[in-house]
Amino acid sequence: MTDTLATTPTLSLVVIVYKMADQAERTLRSLSVAYQQGVREEDYEVIVVENASSWELGEARACATGGNVRYFRREETQRTPVHAVNFGAAQARGSHVVIMIDGARMVTPGVVRLALDAFRIAPNAAVCVPGYHLGDKPQQVAVNEGYDEAAEAKLLDEIAWPSDGYRLFEIAVFALSCAAGFFRPNHESNFLGVSVAKWNALGGMDARYDDLGGGMANLALYKNVLEAPNTPYYLLFGEGSFHQFHGGISTNAPRGEREIVGRQIDEQDKALRVDRTPPQARPILFGQLHPSAYRFMRQSLDGVYTP
Repeated sequence: MTDTLATTPTLSLVVIVYKMADQAERTLRSLSVAYQQGVREEDYEVIVVENASSWELGEARACATGGNVRYFRREETQRTPVHAVNFGAAQARGSHVVIMIDGARMVTPGVVRLALDAFRIAPNAAVCVPGYHLGDKPQQVAVNEGYDEAAEAKLLDEIAWPSDGYRLFEIAVFALSCAAGFFRPNHESNFLGVSVAKWNALGGMDARYDDLGGGMANLALYKNVLEAPNTPYYLLFGEGSFHQFHGGISTNAPRGEREIVGRQIDEQDKALRVDRTPPQARPILFGQLHPSAYRFMRQSLDGVYTP
């Protein structure tokens, strides 16, 4: 574990890593002050929680991405990231915490500054970022058509990432969980921020979600947060969280395997939640839209998504 911060940050970003070393390193680069715009390292910290695996990121690679990175390695005995999430949130020094349950998601360059701004305006808010998949189709579909890490690397080379992080919109589509766009209810966010006080009051992430990948724990958390009393919902609609191909069980496994696991985690979710509809909270659209993302505004206004 590395613990070197001399000042108390305002925002703590918790990034969960498991068997995704290269993808997680890109995610951390996208959270660094070299990439994020209008922020200083002392404004925020990045808490990396890595569950032990055969392909680890490791402390040295994680901390090389910034002086505000704190790294924790855990020997997890269960097949869920939920315990790592709750552990990471418990380490937060900031007044507000952002949960990124999937460490293989790069972000755009304005997420940290806008999250800080939103919490200054509304400390009780929930702050979220829409989710996207790299590629021209959702990766649940693309994986069965040959999409893989090599294809994704080629796309990233084409936009010269990370020279302009907003160009990620040019090589992406809405994630299926965010296919409703900016104005209608979505199912989850991989950049979900709240005050630490609210996180503790809600009890964190539900530890009963002990199935592969945490099952639908992130969807349940998203609903709990957005439907909590006195919680204005700020959507950083001009920013994005972009899923990288990494063999994840819910997005990058072959169709047959994914369907079997999907039925399993769906049954657990049914047992744990009575109301499984997406939250109906209306977002406050916060920030501004980069030209690269205009087509997603059009899709959101049309209310139609065709994968």
